[in-house]
Amino acid sequence: MTLARKLLIGLMLPLLLGFAGAFAISARNGLLYVEEQLAQQRADALGSLAAALSQAVTNDDRAALQRLIDAEFAKGDWQWVRVEKQDGRPLIERRLSSRLEGGAPAWLVEWLIPPASQAEAAVMSERQQTGVVKARSHSGAAYARWWRDLGVLLRWYLLSALLTLLCSMLLLRWLLRPLRMVEWQADSICQRGFPLNETLPGTQDLRRIVEAMNRLSTRVKVMLQESEQLALGLRRQAYQHPVTGLSNRRHFNNTLANLIDSSEEFATGVLALVQLRDFKRYNDKNGTFSGDGLLVDTARLLAECASTIPHHLLAHLGGAHFALLAPDYTLLQGPEMGARICTALSALAGKCTLQESYPAYIGLAYYDGTGSAAELLCKADMALQAAKSAGPGCWKLSGPKGEEAVRCASEWRAFIEHSLAMNRLRLQTQPVLGFPGRKLLHREVLVRLVEEESNGVERLLTAGSFMAQAERAGLSAEVDRAVISLVLQRRVQQEEVQYAINLSPFSLRTPGFFGWLEQQLRVNQMVAERLIFEMSEQGALAMAREVQSLVRMLERYGSRFSLDHFGRGFGSFTTLQSLRPHYLKLDGSYMRSLGEGKECQFFLQSLTKIAHGLDIQVIIESVESQVQWDRLSTLNADAAQGYFLGRPE
Repeated sequence: MTLARKLLIGLMLPLLLGFAGAFAISARNGLLYVEEQLAQQRADALGSLAAALSQAVTNDDRAALQRLIDAEFAKGDWQWVRVEKQDGRPLIERRLSSRLEGGAPAWLVEWLIPPASQAEAAVMSERQQTGVVKARSHSGAAYARWWRDLGVLLRWYLLSALLTLLCSMLLLRWLLRPLRMVEWQADSICQRGFPLNETLPGTQDLRRIVEAMNRLSTRVKVMLQESEQLALGLRRQAYQHPVTGLSNRRHFNNTLANLIDSSEEFATGVLALVQLRDFKRYNDKNGTFSGDGLLVDTARLLAECASTIPHHLLAHLGGAHFALLAPDYTLLQGPEMGARICTALSALAGKCTLQESYPAYIGLAYYDGTGSAAELLCKADMALQAAKSAGPGCWKLSGPKGEEAVRCASEWRAFIEHSLAMNRLRLQTQPVLGFPGRKLLHREVLVRLVEEESNGVERLLTAGSFMAQAERAGLSAEVDRAVISLVLQRRVQQEEVQYAINLSPFSLRTPGFFGWLEQQLRVNQMVAERLIFEMSEQGALAMAREVQSLVRMLERYGSRFSLDHFGRGFGSFTTLQSLRPHYLKLDGSYMRSLGEGKECQFFLQSLTKIAHGLDIQVIIESVESQVQWDRLSTLNADAAQGYFLGRPE
């Protein structure tokens, strides 16, 4: 029960009891007054009647008695009259039925109104009693008037009670309005909104409550900002280069190893190693401050060059060495990437060397889906050494061993369109298990594309092999439509399990996709509550407005939203506050670095606390061993995913 209702009941109950008591007292006093008046009138009237009957009784004149009694009954004052001689012999008797006028209920006649008492008076003649008049007065008219007056009084009491109730409701609504604002403010604080209530109530007690909530909101905001700044500081210390702010060697190596181990998101790509020429001589000649400025300029130019590469990873490995990873790049795109980096860094010509020549060497290596991270780095380093040997201004690309069939963009488009038309998509799922009990939280849907090789053997291409090409060809929405339709038809209808479906950020900007997705959720509303839609953090940030609309739409139908690969970039925690995901999947690179230093563990613990403060469940990706599973106890994570817990099936 709400406070307003309790206050209203507490206010109205004594008032109604007072009204009831006052009404009962008024009714009783009115009844006593009527009875007193009737008794007085009865005594006076009976004396007058006895005097009028004196001569007729003495003479035994029954006709005269009849006329006199009829005249008295015509007045309506009597219910029963009996005239007797002195010896008890009756002379005349007359009766009238007793009833109340004015619509009084019958139970009132029997219960509330007492029967009229019998009175008698002596009939005298010349100072001698000649007879007796016995009578019972008729009180119906008097009590009817009392009943009508009582009804008027009751209506006034009810009207007063109703007006008091309405006034009390309006008054309480006005008085308690600040409490509703305090409730809204408290809910906002839980959601990390931290608003201030500028409208202060006039009531002193409520004013103090609002002022206290404003102070609390400000204080909690400062405390959480300090906590977030601490977490960001720990992340910078652990994963960012202190000069350029790019990923450091630790973060780059862990992310690269995690990507190579995950064919779902990294099947092909190009790695570029960049080394500034004669940087040590420049640093010794111009000083550390100028050297740091040169590194910052290089990082800025490389970032501008990489801005058009989806899901890229740019790192400062230390000293004059930089690395740029372009996931999903094909072998044909390697030379284009090398030329773009050359063009971008040409702005540094003449700055980092004593001679007017190209300021950097570039070595590129193509990843074809085989080999380890160390092997890919080794290939890129060999290409870098070859570029140094070739002279300034050169870049070298290390391709795959042997010949590889390479599709161009148009061939990829035709292949994907044909596969969609022929329904050659296949779905596999991987479990996400709760920690520590390994209870199934949901299953992530992994899409495969069937490719038939020249020898007739079919193989399954992972999403990392073709989704980037589908996005470049503008077919990501078609792939997402096909995957969602398959999940709705074959999976959700068969099992009472939640499924997480990956969405391409490009699909949200495809005309008609948003409306189509809402239509599917509306038609399949019974199973919509068991669907989770995932999107990478980088993709969600690039289309923040569309993602916010998506989250609101999903919540209307009971579906949920998850941020995938969170923490691969170095965005602020405002992402969590603006997008409001229901799940947060930490990038698997953090799992690899968990045992490398305390600052990494402290950062992940802080991140988990911040997410839990927003009612977001935290899922750790890439748990591949018992040791990693055991380390989750230090993070307070909610669930985990990885080959150790379950392979795609």
